Amino acid sequence: MAFLANLFIALVKFIVAFITRSAAMLAEAVHSLADTFNQVLLLVGIKRGKRAPDSLHPFGFSGELYFWSFIVAIILFTAGAVFSIYEGIHKLLHPTPIKNIAYAFAVLLFSIAAESVAFSSAFRNVNRERGKDKIFTYLRKTKKSELIVVFLEDLAAISGLSCALVLIALEHFTHILFFDGLASILIGVILAAVAVFLGNETRSLLLGESADPELIKKISTIFETEESIDRLIHIKSLQLGPEDILIAVKAQFNDRLNTRETCNLINGIEKEIRDRHPDVKKIFIEPDIYKSNY
Repeated sequence: MAFLANLFIALVKFIVAFITRSAAMLAEAVHSLADTFNQVLLLVGIKRGKRAPDSLHPFGFSGELYFWSFIVAIILFTAGAVFSIYEGIHKLLHPTPIKNIAYAFAVLLFSIAAESVAFSSAFRNVNRERGKDKIFTYLRKTKKSELIVVFLEDLAAISGLSCALVLIALEHFTHILFFDGLASILIGVILAAVAVFLGNETRSLLLGESADPELIKKISTIFETEESIDRLIHIKSLQLGPEDILIAVKAQFNDRLNTRETCNLINGIEKEIRDRHPDVKKIFIEPDIYKSNY
């Protein structure tokens, strides 16, 4: 339903851009069309990420969402930013007055209202997740790429629409054929900034980031408080997907434990970790002897 609504808004913007001959409206139409297809790509990533592991992908497909989020960043940059900047420059070089400007104002005001509702929902989700972190810090730290995409796309949409509304109004009241082209360029710059930030964050996740340090600290405490473990040698982690974490642990177990007791202890620790931290899906614990060159 949301896809059809966004597609309808994009088509309306294209029609109004044709009627008004506004570069800013055309940039907004392309932006809306890109956002519409980006929603589809995120849904594809979510669905494909839920597939069961197979022999070729034994750790599953949870990283699919990171891949499709990266594709979203590429589409935002190419289809959105590059086109908007090109169209703005073209309008500055070949200025023409905006026609039937009332249609542009009506669509822009309606779009701002609709995007504000969507953004408020995304903002609430971010606030619920970020805790005491500042928003920018949270966006850099979070492993939930789909939340970053939705939040930044909605923020870019409101910023771009507001920019278009103000600058088109300026051109209308001053009769200076400059502000419409400038609005299109600024919309492109906003989209480029979002695309670069999003691309950089999802690239890092695709390459393989560690889990949240706070989570690793809590898991370390489980090993450090276990009387039958003499030393926690190290914990290495990998964020496979938004809710899929792998940890690999080396620990020195007490010499008095036999093989069966060690295995039972490992199984008990794995169960405790999964009960406390459901996102930790893959756990590998290796008994070892501590050496100073570890």
